[in-house]
Amino acid sequence: MLGKSRRPRDVPFSDEVRKVLMKYLKIRGELRSDRLFVTIDGEPLKIRTVQDIIKEYGEKAGIKDVRVSPHTLRHTFAKLYILNGGDPFSLQKILGHTTQDMVKRYVNLWKPEKKLQHTKASPLTHLFRGKDGKRGDS
Repeated sequence: MLGKSRRPRDVPFSDEVRKVLMKYLKIRGELRSDRLFVTIDGEPLKIRTVQDIIKEYGEKAGIKDVRVSPHTLRHTFAKLYILNGGDPFSLQKILGHTTQDMVKRYVNLWKPEKKLQHTKASPLTHLFRGKDGKRGDS
């Protein structure tokens, strides 16, 4: 995949996504285009079309008071990646950033999220837990 920098990069995805993409490719059929997502005529989707489709899905999902766009989804992915235990260095590679500065902007955790992450990852908390995850003094 090519990012804004036009440099190729690997973009990992889950087995669930792989299965959906394989199903899509089977339905779509063979085309001469090297683009994954195309119109019914086999032409590459335009950026604006993708933006409109995502916005429409946001409306159908009842999402209000926040812009629903490819970029918003990218920010949401980044934040959830960190909250689910991903590390900022692998996130930097996935997002295609050259520095951690942009990753910091993407992730910008709010106070409740910082507390949750601290509770999950605090070395001191884990120091007093046994292999079963329970406190040794209980």
